[in-house]
Amino acid sequence: MDPAITIDDLHKHIGNARELREYLSADPHRPRYHLLPPDGFFNDANCTIFWNGRYHVFYLGRMPNPNADEWLPVLDHSSSCDLVHWIHHPPAIKPATDGSMPRGIYSGDAIENAPLPTFIYHVPNQGTCIATSDDDDLIHWNPSPANPVIPMPDEPQEYHVFDPCAWYENGTYYALIGNKNSRPGYEGDATSLFRSDDCIQWEYLGPFYTSSRRWTDEVEDCACPDFFPLGDKYMLLMHGHRPYGMAHYYLGRYEDEQFYPETYGRMNWQGGQLSGPETLLDDKGRRIFFGWIREARPWEKYGWASVMTLPRILSLREDESLCIEPVPELEKLRTQHHHRDKTRLEADTEIDLEDVNGDCLEILVEIDPSGATEFGVKVRCSPDGEEETTILYSTSDEFLKIDLTKSTLDDEVKYPRLTPQDEDGGDRYTTSQEAPFKLISEEPLKLHIFLDRSVMEVFANSRLCLTQRIYPTRADSLGVSIFARGGEATLVSLDAWTMTPTVG
Repeated sequence: MDPAITIDDLHKHIGNARELREYLSADPHRPRYHLLPPDGFFNDANCTIFWNGRYHVFYLGRMPNPNADEWLPVLDHSSSCDLVHWIHHPPAIKPATDGSMPRGIYSGDAIENAPLPTFIYHVPNQGTCIATSDDDDLIHWNPSPANPVIPMPDEPQEYHVFDPCAWYENGTYYALIGNKNSRPGYEGDATSLFRSDDCIQWEYLGPFYTSSRRWTDEVEDCACPDFFPLGDKYMLLMHGHRPYGMAHYYLGRYEDEQFYPETYGRMNWQGGQLSGPETLLDDKGRRIFFGWIREARPWEKYGWASVMTLPRILSLREDESLCIEPVPELEKLRTQHHHRDKTRLEADTEIDLEDVNGDCLEILVEIDPSGATEFGVKVRCSPDGEEETTILYSTSDEFLKIDLTKSTLDDEVKYPRLTPQDEDGGDRYTTSQEAPFKLISEEPLKLHIFLDRSVMEVFANSRLCLTQRIYPTRADSLGVSIFARGGEATLVSLDAWTMTPTVG
């Protein structure tokens, strides 16, 4: 304890902390069962790892710079034994008092399969660094005296030193350095591959894959890469800063220290808030996904910002397409079950589910489109329809859409479009998130919806998940309804639960 801090000072700090907790918990948009830090801002999920029976999620938080009027990034830490209830720990790595990290720590990764828990991370103006932990709770971390192990080059190189991820394979360490390639003819997302026998001395091997811009735009990059086996394929999961801060991925082959993308997919679309993805492999062999959910309102005056997604399981289907599902551990939060049997939805009608309402819900709904051109679910509805968020499927356009037109009366809430056209003066904002989604012949739409105040995660047929922030202003915007347009549809079944809070 700092001897300069008196008992009176300590009591004052305790009182201030209590007042802050009460202030934050009074915010009607602060989630109740998602992972988020006690206060303040955080962004990218980093360095997730399953170790000694616990799930550990490290993420970029902020601390005040004692030497300047600014905030510095630190690596914050939370852990759980069940993926539902989380404990917050002191920062794992933060700027050293000796000035060795004057700009803090930036994105990185836990080295998968490493003999000892090891982080690899980026330090601005220095390069790629590593740190290890020798305690079972992963509380204490020791940066290597050899840092930076991959220094920022003095002269421009073919590779960039930025956002590393790494794994240990057959006695060899491999590291990917994510970024964008700006060389003529090679523009687009890119990563560079390094190799090491000891995690200290690294050899540059060259580009890890060729984007060829078959699926991505010239402006997109490969930030926060995460590379891992998934079924019989390999996935390169990444975050693109442009065009709209999205999470996206490649699936393909990994042969002779090269990756060959075969298919491409997105996890976020214009108007969505998912960024900074990261995964871990647990003791059940499950690939668990976490992502950073950004805000869509100015956050500074509220004292907190950002939420972690609910843990998701990634796997491959028989046709080698991506399967994405919430972890079953979330079922332990279910209370107050409501069920609705098969119900016919007449064309251009809406049915209010009077026994299903709230802002912290889990909803399982299955709808057969029959002859409807559009159908779906409305949530966070006010009784007069002034506020509502619509989740709809279009059979003609084959997309799943979250319509945000009436989600809030708050003019400060904005959903950035952030496409390259914005630079030419186009509209920077949108009022929906739309994802291409095709139902297979005679396949019903199966939605698995999680509502947690301002957070909404919508899983569709275990093939897609839309992540969205919504900010209803009315205290009575709690209703749920189902609807059909342009023809009849059939509600096959609906189950809903109120979710037990896990955070104050």
